[in-house]
Amino acid sequence: MSRKQPADPGCRSVRVTERKDEKMPLDLNRTAAQIEGMAQALRDRHSDREERIERALEAVHTFNVDGYRTRRDEGEQAEFLPGVLEAPDTRYDPPPPPAEFCVAAVDGSHIDVDRHMAARCFLINIGVSVLVYGRGARADLHNEPTLYARDDELAIRDPGTYREQAIEGAVLGAKRTVEEVRAMARIVAELPPETPTLAVIDGSLALIGLVGARNQDFVLRELVEEGFGREMDRLAELSRDRPLAVAGYISLPGSSEVVRALRVMVCSYGSADVGYRCGMRGPGRQPCEGCVGGLMDRDIFARLLDPGQRSVLFSTSFSGTDQYYAADVLFFYVNVGHEIARVEVPSWVVEDQARLSLVHGLVVDQCERGRGYPVALMEAHEQAVVGGADRRFFVQAVEGALSSRRLPVYSSEKARSKRIRMM
Repeated sequence: MSRKQPADPGCRSVRVTERKDEKMPLDLNRTAAQIEGMAQALRDRHSDREERIERALEAVHTFNVDGYRTRRDEGEQAEFLPGVLEAPDTRYDPPPPPAEFCVAAVDGSHIDVDRHMAARCFLINIGVSVLVYGRGARADLHNEPTLYARDDELAIRDPGTYREQAIEGAVLGAKRTVEEVRAMARIVAELPPETPTLAVIDGSLALIGLVGARNQDFVLRELVEEGFGREMDRLAELSRDRPLAVAGYISLPGSSEVVRALRVMVCSYGSADVGYRCGMRGPGRQPCEGCVGGLMDRDIFARLLDPGQRSVLFSTSFSGTDQYYAADVLFFYVNVGHEIARVEVPSWVVEDQARLSLVHGLVVDQCERGRGYPVALMEAHEQAVVGGADRRFFVQAVEGALSSRRLPVYSSEKARSKRIRMM
């Protein structure tokens, strides 16, 4: 039997020192207890949710399209309800993709304006993926970074009133989306016009986050009407002489538009109160009998659609976008095998059955190739992403360029402290 070797007398002190140097900003014990409580609460609500899904499925199968249209038009919340064009339990199988086709995708990321940085500027990086299948198969993957630093690039100005809005935060996110669709229009124009092409954008085809009282009219005019809307119109023009379809792809959608339509038909409160009471809990908010509120559309279509199948088309309930877009936005849900995705298309795609079939077939094909997510969007995202190392290089490059020209380099103590901790 071997004898146990005595421990090195220095080992214990080393371990204590290492433990003392470890940083633990999060109290894991308290956090874990709260997570367990959350999981139990979700488990308690699971059976209620399943009952709501079953009631929603029954409402889908008995849905009266004409009756809904009447209630929608007569109600006070028509602008918040989607248009239902045919029986919502109708399903469509995916058509086979053409022998030769092209999928073009764009995605973007940005480095926001940072008051702790030496210069006021921001950067937008657009990732591009063009995948050609069939004869002459090829892949074009690249990114297009653009720096904005001039005074006229850092704000949106109204020439009539001299009002201005700084481009940062949500406004910068919207500008990035505009640059994405602008890049898409340029790319499509350079593709062979005879090849069936799907131009797919990550996210919605409507800049609904900007429409509202928070943003001034000149901001909406420049970004939504003269920016995003104009580029979408340009894509529509390009489609006149080529087999082109445009789509916005939304993974794991959180929308409840179809659920709202079902609530109008089954809620006992009536269309005037359904948006306020039905599906809500709390003082004065008792859910009605047969309530289907609290669900998302994907909960329903996960039970309705087989892999590859899509739902019927619905018109969006995005309030305020009709005055900025020449084409309406419609959407459908599709089972891509691993999840239910939402696909948005402009009305000019819907008006041509061949284009709509192209969207359905190629979205399913792309998700099969990408194991649940469109491979073209995946590649565009990889080209667009700006990681932590890229951001640090960007800051250092800005400071280096200013310093080499003997310009003052200012940085806050907060930014300096972060660099010290990273060293």
